[in-house]
Amino acid sequence: MRLRSEVFVVEQNCVYLDLDDKDALSIHLFACEEEAAPGAAARAVVRLVPPGVSYDEPSIGRVAIDLASRGSGLGEELMTRAIRACYRTWPGCGIRISAQQYLIVFYERLGFSTVGEGYLEDDIPHIQMFRPWDGLAAWQSRHEAMVHAFADHLRALPANALQGTKSQWGGLQVLEHLMRSEHGTWSYLAKKGQADPDNLPACDMHSDARGLELVRALESDARWKDPTPGSLLSPAPGSHVDVEQAVADWLKGIAEGYNQLSAVYASQAWWKVQVFKHPIAGRLGLTDTLAFGVAHVRHHLHQLKRIAESAP
Repeated sequence: MRLRSEVFVVEQNCVYLDLDDKDALSIHLFACEEEAAPGAAARAVVRLVPPGVSYDEPSIGRVAIDLASRGSGLGEELMTRAIRACYRTWPGCGIRISAQQYLIVFYERLGFSTVGEGYLEDDIPHIQMFRPWDGLAAWQSRHEAMVHAFADHLRALPANALQGTKSQWGGLQVLEHLMRSEHGTWSYLAKKGQADPDNLPACDMHSDARGLELVRALESDARWKDPTPGSLLSPAPGSHVDVEQAVADWLKGIAEGYNQLSAVYASQAWWKVQVFKHPIAGRLGLTDTLAFGVAHVRHHLHQLKRIAESAP
């Protein structure tokens, strides 16, 4: 509340009642300095307003970042966590916000789009923005788009970069690794779907953080060791593989996987609980499990680029 007053009332020179009747109904996320003195203002704060209060959909508002933290990425981190929290608290709902117009580009990077015409709110130009629900259809579309991008890079590899050796993967081994990994994920989720979601641990800020950190690690320049050394070097070097047929089989497997999820995970309750145990990151919610699948393909797409650059 102190940070909100500093930003919205003092800094923006706007005399209005910041504390309102929505605060008691909302979920509040905030970032504090480690070992901050009692009463010190938060570094960043946001509130999640339930559906039916500001709009028919849940809303994210009162986004405030202190001056020292602006440009550090803290605001984007807070909004990313807020979006995750909205989706797992009110699954099936998109998110509607009233954004200050100078921040439109910032919110567009986070997946929001403008809706309607601008308006003044406390004499400050605002506009409504909306981010649709990230359900299975959205993740399937992203997954398939990433597979098509991977396939384009695979086709572009020189012939001597397709096959690997006992010590180095080629393009076909990367393809095999991804297909096997995803098959294991679909099988795991199908088995987990036999459980009662009410008996599984709920998603929280910690599981959100684990999922985001896993995706960021995959998107970084970090090199990962093969988690199953040698066992995935199939097809054997020198064997023939029909690349087009392999990619078609992969896309078919993805479609079947998402169809299976649609049937097994029909209840919205599944988006609120931890359903997948990643060998490194630990337990993740459904959103972060699907985000990992897309990021995993993107990670190995960059591996194909390195293979192409190192080919004789």
